[in-house]
Amino acid sequence: MEILQRYKALQNKVVVRKNDFSDFIRMLESKTSWLTSPASTRFHLNKEGGLLEHSVGVAETLLKFREALAPQVSEESCVIVGLLHDIGKIGMPGKPRYLKNDNEWEIKNRGITYKINPK
Repeated sequence: MEILQRYKALQNKVVVRKNDFSDFIRMLESKTSWLTSPASTRFHLNKEGGLLEHSVGVAETLLKFREALAPQVSEESCVIVGLLHDIGKIGMPGKPRYLKNDNEWEIKNRGITYKINPK
């Protein structure tokens, strides 16, 4: 299943806090780099959309742990925590935390495909 389909399927598990969660997600999607941020500058999922892919994976893993070890925890809580656990990596509206690296040497020789926004 494609990452955006998995992301939407997880969002559909949020029922009790649906309105607030949906409003927050809409704000993230429209005003920040939430959907396009990498998960890191040079390590795991350092690609466009890497943070979303990582966060979806964390939420799905939390749901598996919940089923096996903590069924009293709501699916909704697992989804919210999993999706938003690294939200600080997107920066702020108008100020993304990560910028694409335009230094070909660093990309080729060091694998640094993104850099931290100095502003």
